Amino acid sequence: MTSNNSFPFTSIIGQDDFKLCLLLNLIDPTIGGVLATGDKGTGKTTTVRALSQLMGKDFPFVNLPIGATEDRVLGNVNLEALINQKKTIVDKGLLAKAHQGFLYIDEVNLLNDYLMDILLDASASGGYHLEREGISQWLESRFCLVGTMNPEEGELRPQLKDRFGLSVQIKTPKDISSRKKIASQRLVFDSNAISFYENVQEEEKQLKSEIVHAKNKLASIILSEEIHEASAKLTIEANVEGMRADILLLKSARAFAALQNKEEVTLEMLYKIAPFVLEHRSNDFTPPQNNENNNPEQYHEESEKIESNLQEGDSFQLPENIKRGLKFSTHQSSSKKKEIILPSSEPLKESPYIATPQSSIALTKTIKNYVVTQKFTAIYKQVTKKSSVKVVFLLDTSASMAIDKQLGYIKGIVQKTIASYPSKKIEYAIVTLEKSSAKILQYFTSDHEVINNTNRQLIAAGKTNLGSAFFKVFELLKSINKKTVQLFILTDGKVNSGGKNPFEFAVKNYRTYLSKLSNTTIVDTENSFVKLGRAKLLADTLRVNYLNLSSL
Repeated sequence: MTSNNSFPFTSIIGQDDFKLCLLLNLIDPTIGGVLATGDKGTGKTTTVRALSQLMGKDFPFVNLPIGATEDRVLGNVNLEALINQKKTIVDKGLLAKAHQGFLYIDEVNLLNDYLMDILLDASASGGYHLEREGISQWLESRFCLVGTMNPEEGELRPQLKDRFGLSVQIKTPKDISSRKKIASQRLVFDSNAISFYENVQEEEKQLKSEIVHAKNKLASIILSEEIHEASAKLTIEANVEGMRADILLLKSARAFAALQNKEEVTLEMLYKIAPFVLEHRSNDFTPPQNNENNNPEQYHEESEKIESNLQEGDSFQLPENIKRGLKFSTHQSSSKKKEIILPSSEPLKESPYIATPQSSIALTKTIKNYVVTQKFTAIYKQVTKKSSVKVVFLLDTSASMAIDKQLGYIKGIVQKTIASYPSKKIEYAIVTLEKSSAKILQYFTSDHEVINNTNRQLIAAGKTNLGSAFFKVFELLKSINKKTVQLFILTDGKVNSGGKNPFEFAVKNYRTYLSKLSNTTIVDTENSFVKLGRAKLLADTLRVNYLNLSSL
C-alpha cells in the first residue's frame, strides 16, 4: 500500500492506448516518451501520476512546471555550502533528477521557447553541461518525456513533437456505460481510497511484475526480415522525414511483444503500434487495413494464461443429471402502488379495476372521502411493477476451473439459464476473475445473443480473488436498486488470492459491499472425486443460498 493518493493505474478506464504507450516506454526507455493530446478532463494527468505510483518511489518521476526558472530546470551551485563549508556542491535541476525516469510536462504546448530548446538539447544528447559560478559539470539526463496538451490552446513546435517517440489522441467517452463506470469508480475511490487499493493491489503488483519481466525479455525478442520490410514500407508510405520513425516503430513493436510475453514480433503487433509512431509525424499516414488483431486490451492479457483443456463441443456439455439451468424469481418483491379514484357515477360492478387481482380498495380513504363529500367515490390501489429483473453471474474463471471441465459446466449452466427465461425484461451481467483480481466482463443487457457470446469466450486463467470480485459486483450495482438483483456465484470456493488471508478478505468484502443483497446463491462447481467443500463453507459463512451441480 502506498501513501500516495493517486488513482491506481490498473483501474483507469478508457485510456487503453495511452496506458499501452506509457508501458512500452517503461519497458524500453529509449523509445523517447509519449505525447497525449485531447479534451480537458479526460484523465491524462491522472493516468501519468498513476503510472508513477505503480512503479514506486525508486522510479524517478519529475513534474516540470511550464513556468519553471532556468536554475530550477538545469540546477545551480549551492551557495550556502560554498560560503559556510567552502565546498562546491551542485544542486541538480529537474532535468538531472529525471535521469532514467519520466519527465512530465502538463500543457507542454505552452512551454516557453527557451525551456523548449533546453529540452531538445538534453533529449538529443542524453545530458547537458551546467555552467555556473566558474564551474562546468556534465549531468546525465536520459529521460522519457511525457507531455499532455489540449490542441485548442495552441500547437506544439514540430521539433519537439518529433522528439516524442509515441503519440496518442484521447477523446471524451461517448457511451453511457463507460461514463457511468468511470464516475462510479471515482466516487468509490474518493470515499475510501485505502479500501479501493486493497481490492486492486494484487493487480497492480502483477502488472509491475509483467513490466520487469518484459524489460528482461526485451533483448531476446526476434525481429524477422518480414517485420523489417513491413516497417520500412509503412514509413515510406507515410512519407516521414529521416530514419527516426523506422527505428522507433521497431523498438515499440519489440517492447509490445515483450509485454505480451511473446518470442517475436508479428505483423499484427507492428500494425497495432504504427499509428502511435507515425500519426504525429506524417499527414499521409493511413492505418493498415489488414490488422486482424487490433485489440486495445491485447497487451493486458494474462502472461501465464492457462488455456482450458476442453475439446471443441464440450463448452456447453452439462452433466447428464443436469436438465436445466438456474432458477430465479421473475417477479419483483418491491412494488409501487398508486391510488386510482373512480367517480361515483361509474357503477362499481362495471369498474375494470374490480376484477384486477393486483388492486384493492383503499378503504380508509374511501370512507373519509364519503364523509366529506357525501358522495361515494371508490378509491383503489393499483400495483405498478418495475420493468426488469437483473441477474448477475459472478463466474470463477481461475486456472482451477480447467480441472474436471468445471469451466464447461459454468458455460453450460449460464447458457441453459438464459434459454430458460426468454423474457426481454430480464437483464444479465457477467463478472469474472482476471489475473489476481476481477473485472466486469459484461454490463447489464437483455440481448441474449450478446450475453451468450460473452459467455462462450470465457477462458480459465489466473488465481481466485473473490474479494476483488465482490468489489466489482458492488461497482456494477452502484446505482441499481439491490432488491431487483439476483446474484449467482459459480465457484469451487478455492480462494487463493487477496490479502494475507484470501478467504477472510472475500468474506469481509461481501459483508462490506454486498450485505444489502437479499438474493445471493453460491453454485458449487467442484466436480472432483474428493470434495473439499470450500464453496459450501463460504456459503455458510456468508449465510447465503447454496446449490451444487447435482441439485440442478
